[in-house]
Amino acid sequence: MKKTNRLLGGLALGAMVALLPSVGNASILGSSHDFSSETGSGKNSTLGIATFNWYGAGTYQNPCQVCHIPHNAAPMTAFNAPLWNHAASTLAGTYLTYDKGSSASFNQLGLTVTLGSSLACLSCHDGSIAANQSYGSSSINANTTAAVYAPIITTTSTGGTPTKGIGGNSLEQMHPIGVSYSAAELVDPDLQPAPAYNAVGVPSTILARMLKGPNQTVECASCHDIHRTSGWTATGASHDDLIVNLDGAQLCETCHNK
Repeated sequence: MKKTNRLLGGLALGAMVALLPSVGNASILGSSHDFSSETGSGKNSTLGIATFNWYGAGTYQNPCQVCHIPHNAAPMTAFNAPLWNHAASTLAGTYLTYDKGSSASFNQLGLTVTLGSSLACLSCHDGSIAANQSYGSSSINANTTAAVYAPIITTTSTGGTPTKGIGGNSLEQMHPIGVSYSAAELVDPDLQPAPAYNAVGVPSTILARMLKGPNQTVECASCHDIHRTSGWTATGASHDDLIVNLDGAQLCETCHNK
């Protein structure tokens, strides 16, 4: 489905230096977003929340079902990814984005910030909703009564640390997301021009897959390929499912000409 690609939408970040691409695992299994409680070869078990009841006949493990479900999914909105099964953030619509902060260098660019596919990520990572909280249910979806929270990437509006279950709505202290790279490169001389992307280490086939949408919006998926479906990752970039290695500023210098 075309809509499914929105989960991977955004700007693909490559490497400024020559990198040796390798074939990725092409699966979410064994990644940091494999939420099964199973252990052993190829299993990650970071949170262990993908245990579901099988109509009273035992349980089954389905890492995909934490976020997606084939039936009775949440209605498709700007806040939900396709066939979304996760509860909506209680902070959706209240986020303070980077342009609300005091960064004169960013704000003088006059860019419009409109959050896109990152909203799906924030439904877990703003800390307001448990990672094992399903859409349309007040119960916890795993075979336990405990709420399990993902690492929080937001802060509070005052810059403090959010409380799990309450969360934080400020994105002011993290890299801007929801901004058009196409628009940014027109006004920011310190950004790499789009034609250079194919020359900085990322295969053109991957760029074509990641550069979705007319505005080439920078989102969480610009740096992280949580489904690991691109089939390509820079050597040493597997930490946090990053597309490009942080070592030597390769990730940063893909876009920033510093």
